[in-house]
Amino acid sequence: MKFALRAEEMKACDQETIERIGIPSMVLMERAALSVVQVLDELNLKPKRGLVVAGTGNNGGDGLALGRLMAERGIQVTFYMEGSPERMTQETTTQRKILENSGFSIQSKLEDGEYDMVIDALFGIGLSREIRGSCREAVERINLLGSRGALVCSLDIPSGICADDGRVLGCGVCADITVAFAYAKRGHLLYPGREYTGRLFVKDIGITEKSFGDRKPGAFYYERKDLYGLLPERKKAGNKGTFGKVLLVAGSRDMCGACILCGRGILRAGAGMLKIVTPDCNREIIQQALPEAMLYTFDQMPGEEKLWESMDWADVIVVGPGLGMGEASRLLMKRILEYKEQASGSLPLVIDADGLNQIASDGGLWQMGQRAIAKGNAVLTPHPGELMRLLKEDLKEFQGHQEKWAKKLAELFSCTVAAKDASTLVVRKGQKEIYMNVSGNDGMATAGSGDVLAGVIGGLLAQGVENFEAACLGVYLHGLAGEEAARRKGRYGMLAGDIAEAVAEITKIEGK
Repeated sequence: MKFALRAEEMKACDQETIERIGIPSMVLMERAALSVVQVLDELNLKPKRGLVVAGTGNNGGDGLALGRLMAERGIQVTFYMEGSPERMTQETTTQRKILENSGFSIQSKLEDGEYDMVIDALFGIGLSREIRGSCREAVERINLLGSRGALVCSLDIPSGICADDGRVLGCGVCADITVAFAYAKRGHLLYPGREYTGRLFVKDIGITEKSFGDRKPGAFYYERKDLYGLLPERKKAGNKGTFGKVLLVAGSRDMCGACILCGRGILRAGAGMLKIVTPDCNREIIQQALPEAMLYTFDQMPGEEKLWESMDWADVIVVGPGLGMGEASRLLMKRILEYKEQASGSLPLVIDADGLNQIASDGGLWQMGQRAIAKGNAVLTPHPGELMRLLKEDLKEFQGHQEKWAKKLAELFSCTVAAKDASTLVVRKGQKEIYMNVSGNDGMATAGSGDVLAGVIGGLLAQGVENFEAACLGVYLHGLAGEEAARRKGRYGMLAGDIAEAVAEITKIEGK
């Protein structure tokens, strides 16, 4: 597990490291520069002509130090500093003097030239205003050189990207690689900042978790090496009941595909048994596509006794994929919420897709949903449209405020929310820490991908994974499966079914 910090959290860590622990700021700056050299070596990058574009803050000092180290390696380095020398920080002033004492000159005007690498050290994580004037021209020049073939390396964060939420502050550097110092910043992981960041490297420069004090960061993410410790243990003497029974209430006429994809996600994530409640018109298709599943099918309306028996049987209920908005679907949703409200203990419940839409569209179900979901152990998995419909807010307000709205929904329904997007966030009522997902790719933007995710989360809950952890792990595992599917099929041609099958491949490699 790794932390993703806001700008103020990172600044507090810097200050704590310098003032209490006693590592001088100049030492941290030199370590930052050395860490970038290490990345260049790791990537076997051997530029011949480099340009350092530095600002007057400490990010600029990092860039000047890096340029000096590059020059010591025989690289022809041109230095350009944007801004008045009077505004330089103490550390950047010192780095400039070192350069001048070493015989280097620093341009005050960005001259034309041919470069195969550009170091972006214009602005760091402290930027909070839009970039204008000559600074904007410098960003545009960096991007122009990048479009001509120069590799653009940003220090800590691409200039122009908000470290807290990934917004572009007027304009931004489009980096090929970004070397973040000590910890990733939230702006690296959220779009559009994630796209501007390019390939992200997080490097240790001597700022450790001891610098957090009693102020733990508010966001975290997983790495591939975490997966082994996160997956539920498989008991060697277990049976199909040991690994959980999942009831999937999904599908409608002409919409059985979502049901099948979700069911595959449940079973591929390791659940022992699956029973599907769906209209009778889907019976034959599901039996052929998913013979491992048991079925309760109905003609016009579900029988309440049979439905209640099915819910009594289950360890986990997943509802919503392909459910539709008809009367039978509304009745199913109502009965599930009634059962959840009356159930002893906190029966795990995952609500996705049309399950969420049914609640959003009906005032009675909305109120019932609040009461039932508040019983605990519920995960909602909305995409932006579904999330904002539940909150009765305009979808246009979602952009750039994903965390705000996800937290509002979690508080309103007293639950865990996996807010699906290009960068999915997982939040829980009353919990400061949020999960920020880093796995996946654009090939997963395909019909049915979300159905697989709901199934994976349900399958993990069935094996006893705690509610919030199941949502975080489910999102991460789903994204890794998307990466594996893209490797096999390509991002253009991969399907949601490929993601479901790849879940098995990922757990085969990493499972206990």
